[in-house]
Amino acid sequence: MLKKIPNILSIVRIFLIPIILKFIFDDNYILALIMLTVSGLTDVVDGYIARHFDAITDFRKTNRSSCR
Repeated sequence: MLKKIPNILSIVRIFLIPIILKFIFDDNYILALIMLTVSGLTDVVDGYIARHFDAITDFRKTNRSSCR
């Protein structure tokens, strides 16, 4: 089960992108900042879980390589 959590958090971050953009375009910078903070925190948590529990999957390899 723990191997799926980092993947789920990565997908959540992908879905947060349009929400963050909407807040920015609507001049709602505080909510955009909050969502960016949430996104950053999920990145930290998913990285910790993936490394600590050796939860590296094919999806994560593909996902991480596309971000570099």
